[in-house]
Amino acid sequence: MAIVKKDTIVFSNGREISAPGGIISITRTLELSDYYSRSVFFLDGQASGGKVINIYQLSKDELIEIADLMIQLWIELKDNVRQSDITNPAIFKAKSARK
Repeated sequence: MAIVKKDTIVFSNGREISAPGGIISITRTLELSDYYSRSVFFLDGQASGGKVINIYQLSKDELIEIADLMIQLWIELKDNVRQSDITNPAIFKAKSARK
C-alpha cells in the first residue's frame, strides 16, 4: 500500500508523486484532486462522451493504493475518536509519527 512522506505519496512499486501534505481529495463525482486545488484524475466533458484526464498517469493499482491509503487514514481517525474524546489530543497522530 502507498505511504505518505511529507508532500509525496510513495507507491509499493517505488513510484512517487508530489501531493501537498500527502493529501488526495475526492469529490462526490469520484474525481480526485491533490490537496484542495488541482484536479488530477477527472472527467473532462460530458459523462457519456468525456475524456478521462489522469495528470499523474496513475495505473489501476496506484489508484487503488491511493484509495486504500485515504480510507486507512479515515478509519484511524474514526477509531481514535471512538476510543478517546473528540477534545482529546490523542485522537491525532503525533507529529513525530508523520513522515
